[in-house]
Amino acid sequence: MDADAGAMVTAPHGLTLVLDQVSKRYHRGQEAVPALEDVSLALLPGALTLILGPSGGGKSTLLQLLGGMDRPSSGRIWANGTEITALAPDQLSAWRRDTVGFVFQSFHLLPHHDAAENAALPLLLRGQRRALRRQRAVDLLDRVGLGDRARHRPSQLSGGQAQRVAISRALANDPPLILADEPTGNLDTDSGRAILDQLQRLAHEDGRTVVLVSHNPEFIALADRVIHLRDGRIQDDSRPAPVTVPAGAASPFLPRRRGPRPAALVREAAASVRRRAWRSALTALGVAIGVAAMVLLISIGQGLEHRVVNATLQQASLNSLIVSPSPSSGAFSLTHVGSTSTKIHPITEATLRRFLHLPGVVGAYGTAQFLGQLTRGGRSLSLLVQGLPPKALWHRAQMPKLAVGHLPTPGHAQAVLDRASVDALFGLKPGQERRALGKTFTVRLSSELGGAAGSSVTGIRAAAEKPVTLTLVGVSQSAFTSELQVTAGRITGWLRANRARNAPLTYGGAIVLAARVPLVKGLAAKIRHEGFGVTTTASIIQSIQSAFGVLETGLGVLGGIALVQSGLMIGVVMGMAVLERRREIGVWRAVGARRRDIFLLFLVEALAIGVIGGAAGDLVAVGFGNLGALLFHVAGLFYMPPILLLLGLAFGGTMAVLAGLIPASQGARLSPVEALRAE
Repeated sequence: MDADAGAMVTAPHGLTLVLDQVSKRYHRGQEAVPALEDVSLALLPGALTLILGPSGGGKSTLLQLLGGMDRPSSGRIWANGTEITALAPDQLSAWRRDTVGFVFQSFHLLPHHDAAENAALPLLLRGQRRALRRQRAVDLLDRVGLGDRARHRPSQLSGGQAQRVAISRALANDPPLILADEPTGNLDTDSGRAILDQLQRLAHEDGRTVVLVSHNPEFIALADRVIHLRDGRIQDDSRPAPVTVPAGAASPFLPRRRGPRPAALVREAAASVRRRAWRSALTALGVAIGVAAMVLLISIGQGLEHRVVNATLQQASLNSLIVSPSPSSGAFSLTHVGSTSTKIHPITEATLRRFLHLPGVVGAYGTAQFLGQLTRGGRSLSLLVQGLPPKALWHRAQMPKLAVGHLPTPGHAQAVLDRASVDALFGLKPGQERRALGKTFTVRLSSELGGAAGSSVTGIRAAAEKPVTLTLVGVSQSAFTSELQVTAGRITGWLRANRARNAPLTYGGAIVLAARVPLVKGLAAKIRHEGFGVTTTASIIQSIQSAFGVLETGLGVLGGIALVQSGLMIGVVMGMAVLERRREIGVWRAVGARRRDIFLLFLVEALAIGVIGGAAGDLVAVGFGNLGALLFHVAGLFYMPPILLLLGLAFGGTMAVLAGLIPASQGARLSPVEALRAE
């Protein structure tokens, strides 16, 4: 059994209230309107006290001060030696929750909660478990003859039944003080009499302090004590009690630290979202649009980055070093022979042998790149031509991933071409590339990129320019680069044909393969020391990621603007909700909800809408991403890893919470009296 339940079935006891020169004034513009004037009073347990007087005489104001729903303008109030007028706002709320039971003329039941849920509201605020508070509420409803109406909502109850539910709620935490404000004002005679009998029993049988406010003199015969109040002053007291102001420091009030359980707040917030389904859906749609825009824009940047990184890794593995003849030229330099801006260190076969003898090197081969003109049956296209690694290094080097076919066989006039180029050269539709395997085309070299030292300055020599017929044997999966890949021997042959007379065979660059990735950094330093330029695959990827990081940040900011607009809409909607639900807030505060409880209730509601909108935004983004890939025939155009979708969900929830802070704070700052007046 919950420990809280035991605390709520202890024998009831009364409360002694002492008011010392209490006054209350309200302000209308610059004018101060007195409601109570220097009221000194002692209220004792075990008696039904009737406060009688005309409307506007200060009766309800006095009741609100007795119950801690409002504070006096001057004077002090004690309850069993605790000065409640000195309590902090949340302490006062907790004191009201644990000590006071209110019965209002207008019942003040939550319309969307059934009778048991209304009766159990104070228990929810104390953090009692759902099953236990439900059982306690049903027991209380049985006590007032409404056990069979536990699942009925207020709209399904008569006025007398609704007021008995209110009495059950007032008794939920077994409070020693019961305050009833015109509890029979909206009831017929029989129902009113039944309510008064209930209040008498609470005073006489349970020993509670019961205070009843009314303007009906017929109740005088039922009361143990009658106090007449007029114009904010006590005119008469049938059984005056001595007012003894507690001496010394006020006894400390230590409220229970536990408030509502998080699960209870989540359920209340979820129920509120369901009750306002259309508004919640439209608000969540705004969040979804913002999240979808942000995720899609970032995913475009990540998709491009992913494709570039994959294309880079298809050219060279992480244990590769890309060597260039000049320390100032990069891996993809277009510097031609004849440039005198930097010192050239030719990469010859002797250079490759020297690289191969460096500690930790398991392979080294020369590279060269040409611009080529491909033709077949009246179709032609220009693209990059480069060689594959020597076959002896295929198991160590990064090889192209093939969609269909196989790699060229050394010594044969064979080639591998990317998908897009195959479709363009052979006139095929995407997915039909297999039809091109085994078919021939011609290639004519037009120039060498990053020409090697000793090669022809004027371009390709006649022997290298002669058209060559090649057979397509493989189609690579590369979707980012367009290139023709031939055997290493064919590249070497073209280089020999393109070199100057009596010049050594010289490559435009070289690839050095390290035995392990950790050795790459040291090998790069040694090769740079010899005057060569070195770029590692890891450094290229790092540069790519850095550049795309800036792009993704910019795209994310653009998407964030849409998300901020969605957040503003949530703020407006939540602000409207606070205005519309002031009476509901007043009920919560009257039965003891602390400001933080109201704040968290609205904040959890905003979070729920934000999370729903974020999840919907992720689904929209994924849908549009897949649709875009189909329309543009580009796989991975929108790259959405799970972390990006989680980020979208988190941003949706965070933005909703930030937007809900101000409305939630406004709702939490409402006093019970102000909120209930909004009815």
